[in-house]
Amino acid sequence: MSMQVLMLSTAARKPMQLNVPVLSSSSALSSHCLKHKICSHAYTLQSRKAWKHSVVSVLVDTKPVVKDGVLSYNGNNALTGIPDNVVVTPWSNSSFFLGATSTQSTSRHVFKLGLIQDVRLLCLFRFKIWWVIPRVGNSASDIPVETQMLLLESSSQEDGEEPNYVVFLPVLDGDLRSSLQGNSSNELEVCVETGDPSIVASESLKAVFVNYGSNPFDLMKESMKILEEHLGTFTVRESKQESRFITKKIW
Repeated sequence: MSMQVLMLSTAARKPMQLNVPVLSSSSALSSHCLKHKICSHAYTLQSRKAWKHSVVSVLVDTKPVVKDGVLSYNGNNALTGIPDNVVVTPWSNSSFFLGATSTQSTSRHVFKLGLIQDVRLLCLFRFKIWWVIPRVGNSASDIPVETQMLLLESSSQEDGEEPNYVVFLPVLDGDLRSSLQGNSSNELEVCVETGDPSIVASESLKAVFVNYGSNPFDLMKESMKILEEHLGTFTVRESKQESRFITKKIW
């Protein structure tokens, strides 16, 4: 009886069917492998294109944008109400130069760059010929004359966002030197002058260097290295040779 049950159960079994194509020859096997390889390669290319597109989109979103008189970084406004005579010269992915033009040629110009208000800022200004001190504020009216560096916090931590920083550095542009200042209308201004009444100009296209970053310390280092390479008039501390004088005891 047990032998009959075993024979019946064995006969009732059906062979296992797999969803695998039956390849009758080596040519069919090669064709199948080639088709599988082409499909895999196409999927890989499609994935790479999608990844590349997402990376490019992120890079484009972090670049500075000047549109309709507004300077914005990563969706945060740094300057508003930028006049039409202000010129923007892109330099790197996160930096550019600000300048302006005038219809008159003179040895001293004061150009308005835009509005700054309701934003935390830190500036270094020259209160003596040989010395600078810091000042903090929240609008352009807090920026004194002869400001040599301006740092803005372009986003608020109260909104749950990481703070972003924008630095403004007035630089030498040919025969012109520049410095920043604010007025009572919360407008940021750049004072451009030659220091000699006989040397006049009607424009300064690279009066202020502007850069953007999420870390203020790294931002300053990166900005100074960019200016070192562009201007060629100074050397950052990391590139300088140590003087033998500082190794001697002079006290």
